[in-house]
Amino acid sequence: MMQLFRYSVAAMALAAVPALAQNVTITTAGGDYGDAVKKAMWEPAAAELGYTVREETQSDGFAALKMQVTSGAVTTDVIHLGSPEGAQAAEQGMLEPLDYTIIDPQSLPPGAESKYCYPFTSYGTVMAWNTKAIGTNPPANWAEFWNVEKYTGKRALRANAQDLIEIALLSEGVAPADIYKQLSAPGGLDRAIARLEALKPNIAVWWTSGAQSAQILKDGEADLVVTWNGRAESVKTDGGPADFKFQGSVIGTDCLAVPKGAANREAAMKLIAAMTTPEREAKLTDYIAYGPVNPKAYELKLISAEKMKLLATAPGNVDGSVFSNAEWWVKNGETAQRAFDEMISR
Repeated sequence: MMQLFRYSVAAMALAAVPALAQNVTITTAGGDYGDAVKKAMWEPAAAELGYTVREETQSDGFAALKMQVTSGAVTTDVIHLGSPEGAQAAEQGMLEPLDYTIIDPQSLPPGAESKYCYPFTSYGTVMAWNTKAIGTNPPANWAEFWNVEKYTGKRALRANAQDLIEIALLSEGVAPADIYKQLSAPGGLDRAIARLEALKPNIAVWWTSGAQSAQILKDGEADLVVTWNGRAESVKTDGGPADFKFQGSVIGTDCLAVPKGAANREAAMKLIAAMTTPEREAKLTDYIAYGPVNPKAYELKLISAEKMKLLATAPGNVDGSVFSNAEWWVKNGETAQRAFDEMISR
């Protein structure tokens, strides 16, 4: 009887000890975008799940992912990537397959499905300008953006081939539907790189983070800036001298993935599922002008007509735009980036 009593007391003491909180690490791009994802998505999702989340920020998520996985020192559980980067990472075996017994497979539109990186938001790489320098007469299209005699001011472009090579061909009059046909044809990539090189003397800054591009626009360090629509809108909303246009943008999606070897794989899947409800994807538009991928965010009318004007995929805004082709970037991304880097260094 005494021994049974001891066991009972021990069991009661063990039951009285609270379960350890689930710790999950998420890696985001930081800046306004990272703050938006935190406030609208992972912070409320973590509260719902009872998780403690630690955030890491990286301006180049793909490079951080590759370093962690190849070194065998994976410190993050969920990572925010561009969908082309997600496709490349999957091709290189750096991601865990998504668990669609936890994540709702019906929450993506046809054609957006992914086995490894869950798309959650869309954005446009757009033409933006400093209104103090350009006034109310910005370039009408990308061809005029390249016209350095009409628009003599300095430009700022991202130090990355993605989106810029598509824009380079748009500036030569290639139709949006033909961009990837041209890039896949012999000499197509060389043509785009040469077009960028022609503009290089007029480029003041090759920026490396979205926050930097917004600051350049706000400070007037460059008159014309290729940036993401959410960054340009943030400057404009804050009263900065900025404006932008969607027409002719390159539309991409961002996604959430779990690195190969993540310590908290199942918890990471649950966090992704909780982050990407239609309500939370719609809520993201309260903080930054990137549109949801979950179609129910639109079907349930969770976004106002006024906000719809700020989304790259909204009717009217999408005219003349190119949808980034993740498959092309998986096959050609390293070659394109190498050619791009060589062009900058020449």
